[in-house]
Amino acid sequence: MTAGLVSVLFVAAALVAVGAFVAVWKRDLTAALAGLPLMFGGAGVAFVGASRFAAAGGPPAFGQEVAVLLAVAALALVALGLGIAGRGTSR
Repeated sequence: MTAGLVSVLFVAAALVAVGAFVAVWKRDLTAALAGLPLMFGGAGVAFVGASRFAAAGGPPAFGQEVAVLLAVAALALVALGLGIAGRGTSR
């Protein structure tokens, strides 16, 4: 089974949209932070899909490297947000 570029980009857009919806819908900061990894995951899927279907260009693993960097950035952002939210509620 193969997936085309359009279907990969639709999945990426759906992940970003769900992440944005969760981030906006939740009133609590810690619950709203749950949407950020979804948005970063959608961006990672888009980078991997674009690098997979690129006709010419750099190394074939470039999209995967960017996706890993986005995952690390999302993890760091969530940890920072949880630390800030935890500090504010402990007073």
